[in-house]
Amino acid sequence: MSRDLDWDGAVNARDLGGLPAGSGTIQPGRVYRSARPDLLTDTGWKQLAEAGVGTVIDLRNDYERLEVRVLDVIQHHPIEDPQDAEFMAVWGDRLDSPAYYSEVLRRWPGLVTSVFARIADAPEGGVLVHCKAGRDRTGMIIAMLLQLVGTPVADILDDYELGLRTINAYYEATPAAGETPLDPDALEQHCADNCLAMVAFLGSTDVAGYLTNSGLTFEQLDRLRERLTLP
Repeated sequence: MSRDLDWDGAVNARDLGGLPAGSGTIQPGRVYRSARPDLLTDTGWKQLAEAGVGTVIDLRNDYERLEVRVLDVIQHHPIEDPQDAEFMAVWGDRLDSPAYYSEVLRRWPGLVTSVFARIADAPEGGVLVHCKAGRDRTGMIIAMLLQLVGTPVADILDDYELGLRTINAYYEATPAAGETPLDPDALEQHCADNCLAMVAFLGSTDVAGYLTNSGLTFEQLDRLRERLTLP
């Protein structure tokens, strides 16, 4: 079963359903990931609604949301502060690598945890998590969510790398999108380096402990796991 979404205009968009989770499997239609849904056509938004998506979590910063639709399902949850000069001086040119994820967790626990609280408390229906490219910020949140439900690291890496390769292919095919794609050799190196950084991040992060220490309740933690895995 393909996890790719055929919503019209969707980019780098997939259902987490079908990935392993502990001794079970993530249920389809529960949590999706994508690049910015501003690219969806009217038909695509209708397909999103017909798929049962009741919550769209936008991880972008304010200045990136100039074309956002005003819809009740959209919840704005940036997870970093680009006005933080110290952070940007160190990491501003490395925001395309999981190497910076741990620093985000250290600096902004409230912002990060609010995303997981929103997923846990979302009304019935699917949840879409996205940033601009569906690659870096989305990659962090989804990797943490998958670790939380017991998805093996190899499967987390496969899902993460698929995001890197899919958005690079989109930029190759869409020069007007505004980002220069990596050539094949550079893409291979980028994927290898980033997967190593993701392994280090996951190995050094107790997701459940981090979230509960940052304000998520144990009941919300249970609801997160149940939302993804209960039939």
